[in-house]
Amino acid sequence: RYSEEETKVLILNKQAGVICSNKDEEGRKSVYDLLPKESRWVMVGRLDLNTSGLLLFTNNGDLANKLMHPSSEIDREYAVRVLGQVESEDLKQLTEGIELDDGFAKFSSVNVGGGQGANRWYKVVLKEGRKREVRRLWEALGFKVSRLIRVRFGEIRLPENLKANQFDYLKPGQVNLLLRSVKLK
Repeated sequence: RYSEEETKVLILNKQAGVICSNKDEEGRKSVYDLLPKESRWVMVGRLDLNTSGLLLFTNNGDLANKLMHPSSEIDREYAVRVLGQVESEDLKQLTEGIELDDGFAKFSSVNVGGGQGANRWYKVVLKEGRKREVRRLWEALGFKVSRLIRVRFGEIRLPENLKANQFDYLKPGQVNLLLRSVKLK
């Protein structure tokens, strides 16, 4: 059992173009360059180079592992800007499931989020986080994702006032929520 005092969790608003690796031969900026040095931070999941938004880090390896494990079935919500004319049949297929090269995948929900012209925004929710899964689901139906932002992980939402490449610590109550969600408290 862990307390919210000893477990630290921070939320980073990752900018597209920043890598999630610790080291990079090309010298690109890493998310680890943006974090405070007081602790050894463990990333909870990852976002690909061109994806921005919510990324969690913790000093508690057990918490990170449980949050990432597929059996936890924690919602990951994304705002997705899609290029192309999406029909209701496409949305139905995205929630019923599509066979990808690494197995069956689907969104637990897809909601229209607005936009004009060729680009439209959608809010999608996944229960797992396989590599490039959001992009691959849309691409399987012939659509191009032009922008992808993670806005929620479980009960934790990306704060609107958190600027790109800035971080903030979760409050003890939020840490407590995460610990309880994976039965570590």
